[in-house]
Amino acid sequence: MRVDLPLKKISCLLALGLLASPVIAQEGEPSAEPSAVEAFNKINDIKVLAQKAALPSLAGDEMFVLRESWWGGSIEPGKAKLHQVQLFKRNSYRFWLAVPDRRAELNLNVYDSTGQLVKTELFEIDGTNIVTLLVSPEVTGIYFVRVSLKTSIEIPQDYAVIYAYR
Repeated sequence: MRVDLPLKKISCLLALGLLASPVIAQEGEPSAEPSAVEAFNKINDIKVLAQKAALPSLAGDEMFVLRESWWGGSIEPGKAKLHQVQLFKRNSYRFWLAVPDRRAELNLNVYDSTGQLVKTELFEIDGTNIVTLLVSPEVTGIYFVRVSLKTSIEIPQDYAVIYAYR
């Protein structure tokens, strides 16, 4: 039993060493591509935008409880992304989708594991760049949250999706 302990410590230290690799300064032209940290911070700012929109639903007598898990990335107009989520029969769920550009028109839908569109209620918040969706699944199971942009703009958008339950 004691023989495994040092091996676990070494594995842990190696993992931490890989995560905490030093940043090396590069000379020359700055990169046009944002760094991973800059990209994460940008999407995290959009997540905060969604969280601000969620605040009224997270208080009161029938409040929702915000989940820690969330999705984010970049999406092109006319394209869609799917995110898998486990939903339970007796709960209600609220999803918020946010993008930075107020001109972007958003689609947010939920599909069951067979690919059937689930009945939901969709609302816009503060223009078209934030939408919220309410769903109460009839069965417990795997569902897919579909995020897409209408072609009302030509610029890809960073996005964030958060959700809560009650």
